[in-house]
Amino acid sequence: MTHNSRSIKDRNTTTEELFQEDPYLQGCDAVVETVDAERRCFTVNRTVFYPMGGGQPGDSGSAFYKNDVEFGISDTRRDPDSGEIQHFVEDCMPMPVVGDEIYLEIDWERRYLHMRMHSCLHLLCAVVPGKVTGGQIHEGRGRLDFDIKTPNDKEQLTQNLNLLIQHNADRISEEYTAQDLEVSPDLAEFLTANPTKNSENIKMVRFDGIDIQPCGGTHVANTQEIGSARVEKIENKGRHNRRIHVVLVD
Repeated sequence: MTHNSRSIKDRNTTTEELFQEDPYLQGCDAVVETVDAERRCFTVNRTVFYPMGGGQPGDSGSAFYKNDVEFGISDTRRDPDSGEIQHFVEDCMPMPVVGDEIYLEIDWERRYLHMRMHSCLHLLCAVVPGKVTGGQIHEGRGRLDFDIKTPNDKEQLTQNLNLLIQHNADRISEEYTAQDLEVSPDLAEFLTANPTKNSENIKMVRFDGIDIQPCGGTHVANTQEIGSARVEKIENKGRHNRRIHVVLVD
């Protein structure tokens, strides 16, 4: 959706990020590795919880002990220094301790709405001729800011967006090195938007024949999963900035 460093694997984290390989995976076994009692968060060896980034909110959900005792997870974020994925425990619930074996389960209904909207905003990039300057995803709604002057017609954008949704395009996740992007005329522009000297792989999300962008978020497997969408509002946020709001209608 946006060209951001979260798509670049530039941190030496210890957590296995299962959501990167399979965004439809709803739960997994895990072992607690660190606990921050003051901030009420913990890290694990592996997780299905997506951490806030690239305009997409962090996952919420639950964790279970072997005796089925449950505690809630209210948010997921990356530590700004270490890059480790931190799972935040709901207030008034007991904290786990290092070494606990737990089962993590995301709020799937919420996550799937994020996946549908995140994918929808990728398609919006394909119908609006302008550079993305910001964005935000919510449950069933979202917005992107574009560096454009010309006002857009809501009805025409809605029509064009839904035509792409029904295009039946598969999502393809690919990895490139910075060197790959440098020699690819079609992808070299992303290095300008994502300046990095890191040689680690960059995750690119492609909706076949429609759009390709570096992105570390979670997306649907096929555009038709998005369902119908509507451009709800277009705001003038400055001389060169239009904010386009989109909602899912089914």
